[in-house]
Amino acid sequence: MMTMSINNNNSTSINNNNNDEQPEMPDPDYIKMFVGQVPRSMDENDLRLMFEEFGRVHQINVLRDKVTGASKGC
Repeated sequence: MMTMSINNNNSTSINNNNNDEQPEMPDPDYIKMFVGQVPRSMDENDLRLMFEEFGRVHQINVLRDKVTGASKGC
């Protein structure tokens, strides 16, 4: 199971301090999405690349085993 927030509107955000840091909290228009059946072979970077096609990904949380650190995917 994985959680991510995606902004699916096509608005442009302007950052006045000229750096590319993402904001601490997502915009209220963001979507919180839960995705299951994620292959264990995929990590956060793979998932970000896959979902950024649809909008900016704010956060990805892959559920992992507390002892081994292995993904709890399918």
